[in-house]
Amino acid sequence: MRLLQSRNAVREGGARPIRWFAGYGLHEALPDHSSLTRIRQRWGAELFRRIFARSVQACVKAGIAKGKVVHIDATLIRADVAWESLGERHADAVLAQDGDLSMPGEDAARRQAERDGKQTGRYKKVCLTDPDATMATNARNRRLEPAYKQHTAVDDVFGVVLDLEVTTGQANEGDHVLDRVDAAAAATGRSAAAVTADQGYAYGKVYGGLEERGVDPVIPAKKEPARSRVPLPRFRYDARHDILKCPKGRVLRPQRQTEHGRYFYSRAAECRRCPIRGDCLSKGRVNKAVVVSDNLPALLRARRRKERWSAEDARLYQRHRWRSEGFHGEAKSWHGLARAIRSGLQNMRIQAFLTAAAVNLKRLATALCALLDPHASARLILGLLAIVATVAKRRAAGFAHSASAHAA
Repeated sequence: MRLLQSRNAVREGGARPIRWFAGYGLHEALPDHSSLTRIRQRWGAELFRRIFARSVQACVKAGIAKGKVVHIDATLIRADVAWESLGERHADAVLAQDGDLSMPGEDAARRQAERDGKQTGRYKKVCLTDPDATMATNARNRRLEPAYKQHTAVDDVFGVVLDLEVTTGQANEGDHVLDRVDAAAAATGRSAAAVTADQGYAYGKVYGGLEERGVDPVIPAKKEPARSRVPLPRFRYDARHDILKCPKGRVLRPQRQTEHGRYFYSRAAECRRCPIRGDCLSKGRVNKAVVVSDNLPALLRARRRKERWSAEDARLYQRHRWRSEGFHGEAKSWHGLARAIRSGLQNMRIQAFLTAAAVNLKRLATALCALLDPHASARLILGLLAIVATVAKRRAAGFAHSASAHAA
């Protein structure tokens, strides 16, 4: 069932089964669509979060959400904006600062072509009608789109959604994974034994945070990119003495703290006599500076572990592919989560919470039917089909009676 716009929801609510479910009689007037909008705004996203949390608790009580293995993933949701509503961020100020407005015609044309071809950085577009949505690259067509990002924690047993949060499209997945793990533990009442995620979460802070919580991270580590002739993997970190050694054995010591790490510097006198000085140092530098993450030991352990993953690790990561990504595919294909139906971050959160609650209720119904014996399941299905057939027959009879009365 897809989430509908307020007008369509009122229109579809005229069907008898929906009237019966909502508690409206056949002759009672349905609320105006504007009332649904005001109610949604008055309740706010947190109330819908509580509705979603109740669906999680129902699954936990039924025993279909254990929280032992949790799969983490994120997906982009296309914002409800048109391409014509996009504008460039401070384009005139950027052009004036770079001197593009005073360039000769040929140079100005070249810079204009460069600016039109850019997709990131200072040339990135913004949504004028929905400022909460930010531009993000869609993995399917590799182009920037105005989007939101949903961060989801899915249980391994039946695929129950344990927790989710919605942010702007530019949000980094690594900044939200630990919050989702903590929320999943609070929902199930137990700490996860293992957490799986893809390479988009392969950060030292993620591995370190999971190890601090006693959680086994099943996340494939990425190789360190070689951006220079003397790449970072050739430098050896000594955690016991808190020093860094270069390929020639020179010692680099920590001096300056950054947000997620520290700068390690070598001595200029030692670098002056080094035979690989030309390859190691950047132009104009007299000593080497290397940024080391605060959780580098955890990252190195994850890289060594990836080289000798066990069969159980490979199995868990394979289940991650169809548990978490499968939920996102189901939500987008069957529940309309591929695109936001309203603008604004809070409205997007409401849509995400209701979608996840509907998916959890489906998981719960499937599990309860599986607990019944085959004959009871068959009787339940036949009973539901009989109810649907009766409603359809009565509705057809009502239409026939109305048509005959009109003809008379």
